[in-house]
Amino acid sequence: MKKLMMMAMMLVASATAFAGDSDALKAILKAKDYAEAQSLINSSLAQLASDAEKAKAYNKLVDLACEKFNKEENTKITNAAMQKNEPVDVEGMVAAGKVALQAAMDCDKYDQMPNEKGKVAPKFREKNVARTQSMRLSLLQETEKLVNDKKRKEALEIFDLYISTAKSPFFAGVKSVEEDPNMGYAAFYGGQSALLLEDFAKAKELFKVGVRDTSKQISEYSLDGMLQAMRNNVKSAADSAKYINELTELNKEFADKEKIFAFLSEAYMATGENAKVMALADERLAQYPGSTLPYVYKGIIYQNDRKFDEAIAEYNKVKEENSPVFLNCIYNKAVCKWNKAAAWNEEKTDVRTGRMKPADEATFKELMNSAQADFEKAKELDPDQQTVKWKYLLHNIYTQTGQTDKAAALE
Repeated sequence: MKKLMMMAMMLVASATAFAGDSDALKAILKAKDYAEAQSLINSSLAQLASDAEKAKAYNKLVDLACEKFNKEENTKITNAAMQKNEPVDVEGMVAAGKVALQAAMDCDKYDQMPNEKGKVAPKFREKNVARTQSMRLSLLQETEKLVNDKKRKEALEIFDLYISTAKSPFFAGVKSVEEDPNMGYAAFYGGQSALLLEDFAKAKELFKVGVRDTSKQISEYSLDGMLQAMRNNVKSAADSAKYINELTELNKEFADKEKIFAFLSEAYMATGENAKVMALADERLAQYPGSTLPYVYKGIIYQNDRKFDEAIAEYNKVKEENSPVFLNCIYNKAVCKWNKAAAWNEEKTDVRTGRMKPADEATFKELMNSAQADFEKAKELDPDQQTVKWKYLLHNIYTQTGQTDKAAALE
């Protein structure tokens, strides 16, 4: 009896080990094109008997999608080489390429699962990596036309897939993917597409990849795009708090990017948290002594609090005329001096006579002359007032100090 039971158990075990494909998998393996296979997988994935069957199903989808992609791409290549004009289903090629890449990653996910013996024995990765890694670049090359045709959603799908595949374990250790020089390009233009589609979360995600690029231009442009996307996503007080928290983290992660410090400072100022701006500025100056923006923001806060001497002292610390903030500093400094002169004039003018004492008038003229010099420097640096509006107050100074010819020249 014992022997019979042992034999029965062995038969059951044998039947399990050598069970054939499930009906759901058989149907998928009979699919004639990738669209049919994809539809069957989507509707019957839960019916597949094991991770191994799921891997096999997705591998079939890769087979069929690659077949369509390669057919169209080969025709396209032949046309270019032989100067032919055979019809190419570019839209179908792109669609098949996207399916093939995603299916290859899905296949790998299940292919990496332990088998019935508890071992990981992937069957499909090597082949699928070999036939899909160049597909990424082929798809990326199609985005230029999509962008030019304003098909931003379709372009974004490719850019996003290009970035996500590079980060996938499926391509781990693949040199052509890990050292891909096109990542920054894809990240930036993907971020731009998402920004125009007002998908700000996706824009931030893609731009952030671009910020890390070795190309200074791509890195800076991506940084601008990322910050714009984040700011555009602020619609409420809760969004504002989240925005500040995200900027705080980015300021730590990309400490060398002074523009993040600037956005964080402005976010704090918008919520009236000036003390945090001052502390942030001091922290940055301690870490980056050559930084200039901290002086600007400290100066602005002092200026807004009508602490003009303290503001002027901060602005004076920005000395390089080639600094992009020098013009703003020289203008703000002139405005502070003008305000000091105006306050002095109001305080020292006798309400009965309308005049000041000679010593007080000398101080007034000294303040006005100093403000005039700074406004004239701003005029020299920005003659068309593209950045700062210097003309009105400079005209006022010329008028108050009797420089009628100069005042007339500004009219």
